[in-house]
Amino acid sequence: MENKRYHIIIASIVFAVLTWVSVNMRDEYTVVKHMPVVLENVKEGKALKYAIPRFVSVRFRGNGWSLVGLYLSPDVKYFIDVSSLGAEDFMITSRDLLEHIKLPVTLQPVDVKPDTLLLALDDYKEKRVPILPRIVLGWREGYGQVGPTRLSPESVLVGGSENIIRTVIAWPTLYKKYEDLRTAIDADIPLEEPSMYSIEIFDRQTRLQVNIQPFAEKTFTGIALTAQAVPTNREVIFIPPRMDIIARGGIDQLAKLTSGDFQASVNFQNLMQDSVEVITPDLTIPPEVKVISRKPERFQFIVRKRL
Repeated sequence: MENKRYHIIIASIVFAVLTWVSVNMRDEYTVVKHMPVVLENVKEGKALKYAIPRFVSVRFRGNGWSLVGLYLSPDVKYFIDVSSLGAEDFMITSRDLLEHIKLPVTLQPVDVKPDTLLLALDDYKEKRVPILPRIVLGWREGYGQVGPTRLSPESVLVGGSENIIRTVIAWPTLYKKYEDLRTAIDADIPLEEPSMYSIEIFDRQTRLQVNIQPFAEKTFTGIALTAQAVPTNREVIFIPPRMDIIARGGIDQLAKLTSGDFQASVNFQNLMQDSVEVITPDLTIPPEVKVISRKPERFQFIVRKRL
């Protein structure tokens, strides 16, 4: 008896649910459907002059059963036949909506966004532009980047309307954030997909390479101080004649450097100013290296006739 009652209870619940669904699905609802825009019969050597979105949003009103049918139909798209377009502007408005959508069920379109599309054809052009990496790098304490950020390829071929291609100066990657870095990055990063039909890209990704090393400090001694643009009948003697520095950089990078990779110099004209008694030299250092200490920082000097 208990088993029979159990089945009766389940059947009653299922019947109640189906009845509730059946009644409610007869009511009217409003939903928004995002539809891909499909261009048909595009002429060779031509492109859309104005920016046309790849998706439109259409708001429909109908009963529940019709709306379910809409969402179960994957081929509902917004078709635009451009075979008759020329250089003259042509406008599609929301009133033309049903001419461009093939609906599998009876539904009432309420509105579409964008509600107006301006169409015209322009000459198709291509050009190569640099790739712009949209990345944020964060290091673990004691680590840092050594050398430049490298992309392969460094540029991408873009094509589309001459009117729009003219304004494109670079193409971005998707945004990517790296944190707590302590090893090198060698990864593929997707390029940002065009949001409009008036432009296309011919690569979908680029390879990102960033050299990351633990940072260290190293002392470089005996760097000679020299004077630049000294007249032939003059010579400059610095006191002391050499300096020591402490540099910070990648541990592998510092291991390859010697004191000869650093140059300390002073322009002769700066020595001739009446108020100058001591001078601070300019340092030329390898890229990606930071000098954190000089000894001494200032030098006395003597200018005399060359013997």
